[in-house]
Amino acid sequence: MSGFGALFKKEILEQLRTHRLLVVAGIFLFFGLATPLLLKYLPQIIQLSGEQVPVEIPAPTSPQSLAEFAGTIGQLGILMAVLVAMGMVANELRQGTAVMTLSKPVSRAAFVWAKLAAVSITFVVSLALASLFCFGYTVWLIGPTTALPFLQLNLLLALFLVFCLSVTVFFSSFFKSSLPAGGLAIAVLIAQAVLGTVPGLGNFLPARLLSWGTDLVNGRETTYWGAIAVTAVLVILCAYLAQRTLKNKEF
Repeated sequence: MSGFGALFKKEILEQLRTHRLLVVAGIFLFFGLATPLLLKYLPQIIQLSGEQVPVEIPAPTSPQSLAEFAGTIGQLGILMAVLVAMGMVANELRQGTAVMTLSKPVSRAAFVWAKLAAVSITFVVSLALASLFCFGYTVWLIGPTTALPFLQLNLLLALFLVFCLSVTVFFSSFFKSSLPAGGLAIAVLIAQAVLGTVPGLGNFLPARLLSWGTDLVNGRETTYWGAIAVTAVLVILCAYLAQRTLKNKEF
């Protein structure tokens, strides 16, 4: 992948210059702080609103807080990944900057992988920051819990987010407009989530990573190594197909 280093540095600077890291980190951090706070003070919030709840709300648990955070980031992460990555290649194709870049001694593989690696770092760093605050606030407000299962959950969640980004970058290489790229990416990600509910098949799809992580923080010993393998293969496949798509385009 000739030229990867220079392209990767350029893409990292682009993440900072366009404030993508700041925006993604800010949104993730908001939910990292809000989840334990909302669970802790939900009964008081309901009382202040004047609503009458027919059943007593049970006291929140630390695993519940961590699982709620992961579920929120998992759902929000799909939308964020599509919005952030859908124009990464498409916009450069439309503006002509991709032609200028690829006319230099750099490979199309380096072009795609540099973009995917840089935006993946943005999401992983944002997730790590939000997770640290969520864990700290959960322990402080709700009660102590074990850190290792939450770390494992975040590793699975990070891989799932990278998968969402790779799908979006793949479709972004097809078009000179980010809208169809984003639309197709959303459709595919929703489709795999629906297929993830199919018994047997779902155990090998990326959506299973989220439920596996939730099981871990809730103390249930389940393993879906097939889902990790399939997700990793899909990430590599999406990047490969994206570079093949660029090779077949006429610049």
